[in-house]
Amino acid sequence: MKSIYLTFVAVFSCIAAFGQTITGTVSDTSGTPLPGVTIVVSGSNNGTTTDFDGKYSINASSGQVLRFSYLGMITKDVTVGSS
Repeated sequence: MKSIYLTFVAVFSCIAAFGQTITGTVSDTSGTPLPGVTIVVSGSNNGTTTDFDGKYSINASSGQVLRFSYLGMITKDVTVGSS
């Protein structure tokens, strides 16, 4: 039991030290949610897409750059912690 607890603490500490879960909603200029927007942490394999309501969740650390791209729209880079 003790080893399971220590493993859990070690894994949780790594997650807490290296990132946080960023959530949000992507919409166009008129406020319409955009499903299927690709969000990638620049320089990594970490990525996700928005759901039907334009909502997303991704793990990233403060200072990392999230790249939002959608067919027919201009790609936008946003630094975590800047807004």
